[in-house]
Amino acid sequence: MTRKPAPAALPAPSSASASPSATAASRIRSRSGLAALLFPPALLVAKLLMLSTDRGGRCFVNDVSCAPFPVGAFGALLAALVVSFVVALAAPVRAGRVALAAQLTLEALAVLLVLTFP
Repeated sequence: MTRKPAPAALPAPSSASASPSATAASRIRSRSGLAALLFPPALLVAKLLMLSTDRGGRCFVNDVSCAPFPVGAFGALLAALVVSFVVALAAPVRAGRVALAAQLTLEALAVLLVLTFP
C-alpha cells in the first residue's frame, strides 16, 4: 500500500490585510493621540522646572518683577492645537501628516511658552 501525499495547501487570500494608506492613517492617528496624551504632563514638568529656578521661585513667593503670563497667546496655541489634533485624527493621510507636524510644533511652542514665563 502506497501512501498518497497530501496536496499543499495554499494560503487563503487575506482580506484582513490593510492597505498601505490605511496603515499610514492608523499610524498618524496613534502618534497624534500619544502626543496629545503626553502634552499635559509635559506642561506640568515645564512649569515645575521653571518654578525650581531662582527667578521662578522668587516670582512664586514674592511676586516681584514678574511678567504676567500671556493667557491670550496660550489660549490661541491651545485652540490651534485642538484643531490640528482633530484634523490629524479625521483627515486623509496627506493632510494628517501636515496636521501631526503642526500639532507637534504647537505643543513644543506651548511648552516653551510655559518655560519662558514663571
